[in-house]
Amino acid sequence: MATWKKVKLKFKDCGVGGAGQRLSDAFGGLLIADGGRHPGAAVYTQRTQDFEYVYYYFSPDACAIAPLLAETHGATPCERPDRPSLDGDGVHLAVGDSARALELLWPEDAESS
Repeated sequence: MATWKKVKLKFKDCGVGGAGQRLSDAFGGLLIADGGRHPGAAVYTQRTQDFEYVYYYFSPDACAIAPLLAETHGATPCERPDRPSLDGDGVHLAVGDSARALELLWPEDAESS
């Protein structure tokens, strides 16, 4: 199974112009430069319940096109997060192909729906 990576940033640093936005913007530029060669490349976010931290999850394809970006932000290997839920809990797509990310990254869920 391919490895996901997770970056942990303080919630207060994830507002407009903060470290989280800069991370997302940098990944977006790399995603565009990739030209669609890694269709499963996506970054998802999830805040902690206590609003202390925000996690940025790099999909395996995201790790392939942005290894230095992930590394410079202290990314660590992690399990694949749970699929985003309709009730708004869990992870949210920050950067990636919204039309295809779910079916590519959680194919077993797409088959059962």
